[in-house]
Amino acid sequence: MKRIIILVFCLLSFVTQAQNLEPIKWSFALSSKEIHIGDTVEIVATAAIIPDWYLYSNDFDPNLGPTITEFKFSSDIGYKLVGKTKAIKPKKKYDPIWEGDVTYFVDHAEFRQKIIILNNAPKIILSISFQTCTEGRCVPGGEEFRFSGLTILPAKKVVKTSIENAPASRGEIITPNVEEEANLKTLEAGKAKLIQRDARGNDVGVDYLKSFVKKYSK
Repeated sequence: MKRIIILVFCLLSFVTQAQNLEPIKWSFALSSKEIHIGDTVEIVATAAIIPDWYLYSNDFDPNLGPTITEFKFSSDIGYKLVGKTKAIKPKKKYDPIWEGDVTYFVDHAEFRQKIIILNNAPKIILSISFQTCTEGRCVPGGEEFRFSGLTILPAKKVVKTSIENAPASRGEIITPNVEEEANLKTLEAGKAKLIQRDARGNDVGVDYLKSFVKKYSK
């Protein structure tokens, strides 16, 4: 009877210790400090893991056996999810207990989720379910986080550049206007005639100038 009481006491102590144990600590941030409406940013979730423990990742077969890390986001109010939550450089190994490949983190874990900001007051709430393990022992866990006090700036203005007024890039050839080129040639020819002289050395430019003025003053 005494042995049974001791065994029950040890079992209860183990359960209580497991409930109070926190082998992992989460922190959350956005990838950019200056955010405008319409910007694509990343939610960055990082976890500090105590020595000798590891965290299962989210990118292996969830039906294999271990509880994978899973992110759930509130209804997209003021923002839009882009793709799935990505694990950043987890380790990979074959687990003979589960008879398959698992991915996991030790010491430090990082996950990223891309979103598009749709208005100036997005309500970003996420929850995480996960499992951390050590030698012969696993502890399930959960975490919830809400981003508050975000400063979202107005959408960036798009400056449209006119093709006609845009400067030519290096190596680009601009074709001149045909009509402008013809007028330029006519003026150059007229300039040459203004300084012409006949065989006797008399200036014949005056007569041409009179006809030129008469022609272009109409």
